Amino acid sequence: MAIIQYSLTSEGAKPNYITDGGYFLSRADGTLIGIGSGGGTTLSKAELLTRTRTLHASYPMSAWTNPEADVLNNIAVLDDDGVTALINAWCTARGIS
Repeated sequence: MAIIQYSLTSEGAKPNYITDGGYFLSRADGTLIGIGSGGGTTLSKAELLTRTRTLHASYPMSAWTNPEADVLNNIAVLDDDGVTALINAWCTARGIS
């Protein structure tokens, strides 16, 4: 399995070559990131990180500051190190080094 950049089908569904998808939406072109094979554009981990940092520059990503808390003011905008950590954790969880 590989990191795949893909678009939804004309019916708005995930393509059948994506087994785990719906991540890191690009508002510019509507593409998403997923895991799969046989379609879309295959990305390396470094390419995914570059893509995500580029998206982050236009549309800053945020994360819970304390995942255990249930409060509205518990979200902070990630810095570049935070985006890198997010991508590294995402890849690690999917067995991608």
